[in-house]
Amino acid sequence: MSDDASQNYPSSFTEEFINYCRAHRLPPQLFHDLRELLPRMPRYVRIRPSDAQQRILPCSCDQGSRVPSDVIHELSTAVGGPTGCVYEVEWLPRPYCLALPRDTAVSQLELYRSGVVSAMDAASIAAVVALRPRRGETVWDVCCSPGMKLSFIADAIGEEGSAVGTDINLDRLFAARSVMKKHRANNVCLFVADGTSFALRTAVAVAQAAKLYRGKSNTDGLTALEERRLRYMKKRRAGGAADSSDGTVTRDEDDQVALVFTCDEARKRLVQSGESANQKHYGFDRVLVDAECSHDGSLAHMFLGGGTKRPFAGHDGDADVASQAINNEQRMQRLNLSLPDGNEFANAEVRKVSPLQQLQLQLLTNGYAQLNPGGTLVYCTCSFTYQQNEGIVQEMMHSVNADAETMERYGGEAVLCSPFCYEHEVGLEAQVSPIVILSGTQVGLLKQRLAAAGDPYGVTTGLAREGAEEVGVRFWPHIFSTSFQFISKVWKKPLT
Repeated sequence: MSDDASQNYPSSFTEEFINYCRAHRLPPQLFHDLRELLPRMPRYVRIRPSDAQQRILPCSCDQGSRVPSDVIHELSTAVGGPTGCVYEVEWLPRPYCLALPRDTAVSQLELYRSGVVSAMDAASIAAVVALRPRRGETVWDVCCSPGMKLSFIADAIGEEGSAVGTDINLDRLFAARSVMKKHRANNVCLFVADGTSFALRTAVAVAQAAKLYRGKSNTDGLTALEERRLRYMKKRRAGGAADSSDGTVTRDEDDQVALVFTCDEARKRLVQSGESANQKHYGFDRVLVDAECSHDGSLAHMFLGGGTKRPFAGHDGDADVASQAINNEQRMQRLNLSLPDGNEFANAEVRKVSPLQQLQLQLLTNGYAQLNPGGTLVYCTCSFTYQQNEGIVQEMMHSVNADAETMERYGGEAVLCSPFCYEHEVGLEAQVSPIVILSGTQVGLLKQRLAAAGDPYGVTTGLAREGAEEVGVRFWPHIFSTSFQFISKVWKKPLT
C-alpha cells in the first residue's frame, strides 16, 4: 500500500465515523492494516466439555462425547485442508480452542450444528478465561447477547452453578435464547432487564414468583403467567418503536425485568443461590461486563470496503459479498458512536462524557456493586478508544474507592488485577474447569505478547495519568489475529 493511501480513511467510511476516529486518535493506518489482515485471519471455535456434549447428544447416540483429539481430526477432515490447517490456539486453554481456515463455513459443519463446538472469536474466549468462573458459582453476564460468552460461562460453572444473563434489548436477547436452547444450557436464566439497576435479589424474586402459579412450563421454561408478561412487554415495546429504534425501554417503565428463558433446574439453582447468599452483600460470585460500545474494533461490525462489507459472511451460498452495499444509515446503526447533537464534533473534540460512556460507567459500577466480597469482575469492550476502556475503569475505581465509608457500602476495596493472573484465588484450582485454565507457560507467553504489542497506533499514549497502574490489556488484531478486545479485571477485596 502506498504511503498516500494509508493517510486516508477507507472510502467506505462515513463522515461521521471519520470525525469519530479523528477525535479518538484512531489513525487511518489502523483500518488499512485491518483490511489487509482480514483475508488471513482464521475463524475460531471452542470445544465444549464432555458433560455439555452429553446434554445435546441424542439418547440413541452410541458414539458418546468427542474428546478434543477426535474433534480436531473430524474438523480437519470436514474442512478438507492440508495437515495442520486446524490447530490449537497456543495462548488459550488447550486443547479446547481451535483455529480454522478463513474460508471455513462454520455454520455448515456437523460438529457446529450438533453443538459439540461453538463459534467464538479468540479474544472473546480470552475475556471469559480472564474471569475464570469456577464450578458451582453464581455468575452474571450483564450484557449477555448474543450469548456466546454466556454459553461459555455456563459450560465452565457446570450443572451445580447458576448463570444469569441480562440484556435490555429483547431482539438481542431472543438471539441469546436461541444459543442457550441449542446448547441445552440447563443452568442459565435469561432476563430482559436494565443492567444499570439489576440485582441478584431481583432475579431471585422474579424466578420465585412462578411458585404462585401452578402449571406446565413452555419450551422456554416459562409459566403461562411469565409468557403473558413477556408477550405484553414485547407488544408494548413494539408500540413504542417510533420513539425507540433500538427496541429498548425507557428507565421509568414498570416492567423492567422479566424472564425470557430458563428451565426448572436453572430456576431452582438460582433461587437456592439467593437463599444461601451473604445477606449483607447479596450478590454474584463473578460478573462479566461486556459493555455496549461503539464496536469500532469489532471486525464483525467493520465495513472496510470491497470484500469486507460482510467480513465474517460464510461461503454457504451467499451472494457475492463484494457486491453487497451498506448505506450510511445502516452503518450508523451498527456502529454505536453516541454522537453529540447535530452529528458533529466541535473542533474534533469528544465531549468529556458521552451518553454511551455514561451507560458504560453505570453498567460497570452496578456490576461491581452486585459482586460479592472476594468476587471478581471483568470489564471488556471491542472499542479501540481510551475513553470507553481505561477511562471508564479508572472512573469507576475512583468512585467506589473514594473513602472508607464508600468501600464499606460496596462491600470491599476495588483492586485491579492483571487479567490473566489469579493469585487472589490460590488454593481453588480444583474447582476450575480445564476449559478456562491456562498453564503457567501460557500465562507467560500471553504476558510477553501483550507487552510487546504496546500501543502501536498511539491510541492511548499520553492519556493515562503519570505513574498510574496498568488498567487492562489490549488484544490488537495484528498481534493475535482476532477482533480487538480490551480486558480489565477487578477484584473486590474484602474489608478486614
